[in-house]
Amino acid sequence: MRVTRKSDYGLRALCTLARQYNGEPVSIGQLSAEHKIPEPFLEKIMQELREHGLVEATHGRGGGYLLRKRPSQISLREIVQALDGPIALVTCLDPNLKCSIETNCPTSSIWEVINKKLDEYLNSLTLSDVINMQRSERAKISS
Repeated sequence: MRVTRKSDYGLRALCTLARQYNGEPVSIGQLSAEHKIPEPFLEKIMQELREHGLVEATHGRGGGYLLRKRPSQISLREIVQALDGPIALVTCLDPNLKCSIETNCPTSSIWEVINKKLDEYLNSLTLSDVINMQRSERAKISS
């Protein structure tokens, strides 16, 4: 599985919202400038995240985006699935695709195990974990 730009950009934007949790909404312009993401693409990403219940949009002066849940309640799995669909390392694991050799494949069972472990790991990591890892790395650099 390759993490797409959409998931990468979405995670970056959500990290900013997580750091601002319980604060003011963050505008699409601020997010775009901070992460150097083209605004139209970021707007589409944020719309998908809104449709999946991860963010809410506020309109008008001072409007922008806010997380709908606490950062500790949003898993990386939720983010990736909201933006890229099911986590599937190979074709036979994607419920939307059909593998032509699925019944005789010598490797599908090992990919299934690896895929399950990845899915579980992404589900165990939250936005709070990502923010804490980032702070920890910054602390190491400044010491």
